Amino acid sequence: MRSFALKLLALLTTTTLISVCLTGIASAATPTVPTNLTATPGNKSVVLTWTASANTPTDYIIEYSPDDFTGITVTFAPNIVSTATTSTVTGLTNGQAYLFRVKGTNGDGTSAASTAVAATPYSNHTPNDLALFDACPTALIPSAGFSDVASADVSCIKYYGITQGTTATTYEPLEFVSRWQMALFLTRLVTATGTTLPSGTGQGFTDISGKSAEIQTGINQIKQLGITIGKTATTFAPDDYVTREEMALFIERLLKAVPVGPGGNEEFVTGSTTVKEIKSLDTDHNFTDLGTVSLLGMQNAIINLWNLGVTEIATATVYEPSVNISRLNMAQMMARALDHTNARPAGLHVQANAYTSASSNNLYISVTNRTSDFKPISGTPIDTFRYLHTGITGYSDFSANGSCAQTSSTVISITPCKIDVGESVTDIKGNVTPWITALTAGQLWDYWAWTAAAGTLYDNDIHGTAASKISIRG
Repeated sequence: MRSFALKLLALLTTTTLISVCLTGIASAATPTVPTNLTATPGNKSVVLTWTASANTPTDYIIEYSPDDFTGITVTFAPNIVSTATTSTVTGLTNGQAYLFRVKGTNGDGTSAASTAVAATPYSNHTPNDLALFDACPTALIPSAGFSDVASADVSCIKYYGITQGTTATTYEPLEFVSRWQMALFLTRLVTATGTTLPSGTGQGFTDISGKSAEIQTGINQIKQLGITIGKTATTFAPDDYVTREEMALFIERLLKAVPVGPGGNEEFVTGSTTVKEIKSLDTDHNFTDLGTVSLLGMQNAIINLWNLGVTEIATATVYEPSVNISRLNMAQMMARALDHTNARPAGLHVQANAYTSASSNNLYISVTNRTSDFKPISGTPIDTFRYLHTGITGYSDFSANGSCAQTSSTVISITPCKIDVGESVTDIKGNVTPWITALTAGQLWDYWAWTAAAGTLYDNDIHGTAASKISIRG
C-alpha cells in the first residue's frame, strides 16, 4: 500500500510539472502583431511608424520586398536593438515601389507580420539655380480676364503679348499646343526679352507653305535662333502637337538665345573664360520617368529647366515627357523662364527677392526701367531710400508737405530723397545692379525708387505717382 501511494504521488508531481511547462508555452507572452503601420517615402529611404505590440517586445523585425513578398524579401537591420515604434529604412532605390511589414519579437517568440503597406522612395532635391526676381510681380500684372482660367502665369504671358487667348474672354487652358502655334508663342517671348528677331527668311521647310505669312516667318525665325531644327532637315510638322519633352528643348534653347536679366542664372558656355548663357550646370532632379525621353538632349533640357525652376511643379516625381503640353503648362513654363531673362514690367520698378522673413544675408533689391513696350531704358539716374515703420499712430513716410520724413535712410544712393550728380544709373539693359540690404527680424521697411533731373528733391505730392514702393518685413 505504501509503495502504491508513493507511485501515485510521483505521478501527480510529474503531471503537475508538465502542466506548468505547457501553461508557460501557451501563456501568450509572444508579442502581438504591430498595427497601424504607415510608410512615408523620402530620398532613397522610407520612414515607418506603427503602434507597439503588446506582451513586451524587446525588438522589431522590419521586412521589405519589391514584390508581394512571394519572391525577394529583405530584412532591414539597423544594427541596434530597439523598442522604438519608428524606423527609417535606408539604401532603397528611388522610383522602385516596395511593400513593408513589421513583426514584434522577444525571448518567447516573434509575432506574425503586420499588414503590409506600400511606398516608393523618391529624390527630394530642390532646384539649385532659381531666378532671384520676377518678370511678373503679382502686384503689377493685371488679370488676363479669361473666364476659363485664373492663373498668374497665364496673366503674365498675356501681359507681355505672348498670348491673346483663343477669344477675348477664353484661354482654353487644357487644350494642346500645335507646333505652328508654339512658333508664334516663342517668337513673342523672345521679343518680350528685348531681343531683336531675325529676318524669318525661308529655312528649307517644305511643309509650311500652306500656313499664313506670319506663321511661316515665326517658324523660320525660331530655326534661325537655333530654337528648333525641325522634325527633319526639310520638315517642321506644323500641325503636330508639342510634347512636354519638346517644350523643354524649345525653352532651353530659347534661354540661350536671349539676354539674362537681373538675378537670372547664367553659366559659361564652355570652360570658365568664355561668354555666358542662361542655363544650370547642376544635374540633380526628382523625376523618375526620364528614361522614357526620346533623346539625351531632351533629357538634359528637362533637368536643366528643373534646376532653373522652369518646370511647373518643382516637387513632381514624373515629368511625362511624351505627353502633349497643355496651354496652361506652357504658360507656367514660359512665365518661369521669363524670370531669368531681361523681361521686366513697363515703367520704373523696385522689387525684392523676398518680402517676408527676409534676413540680411539673402535679401536682394533690384530696380529696372522699361518703356511701355518693355524696351530697356538706360542712363536713368535712380535714387533709393527706405523708411522704418515706427508703429506710432498717424506715422507716415512723408511730411505733410510731401517731403521726406527725418527717419529716411539711404540704400545705395548718395543722399536719400535727392537725385545727386553721380547717382547710380540704369545700364544698357535698363537695370541697376542688384544689391544686398540688411533687415532686423520683426522690422517693417518701405523701400522706394524714383528718378528725376539731377538736383531734384523728392516731393511725394509730385513724384509719388511715378515712384515705386515695396514693403519688406524682416
